[in-house]
Amino acid sequence: MAASVTTVATTLEGQLWEVAVRAQIAELAIDPATRPNNIQTAIDTENQLVTITFSAPATFTVSSAGALVATPTAYLP
Repeated sequence: MAASVTTVATTLEGQLWEVAVRAQIAELAIDPATRPNNIQTAIDTENQLVTITFSAPATFTVSSAGALVATPTAYLP
């Protein structure tokens, strides 16, 4: 399981960006032969946008109330 991340940004958006970058760094630490590519970030300076795309492996169950429950599973070391 990946280590927790302490963020320094003062906004939720900034914290999301920090966590996304940390997740990318954690993915890059995995051997290239088996490295996942579950997170991508892109910076668009012209439109002043940061785009983050993230996919997480998950398990799915149905609760006693009949609701679908998705639980992301760890994939980073």
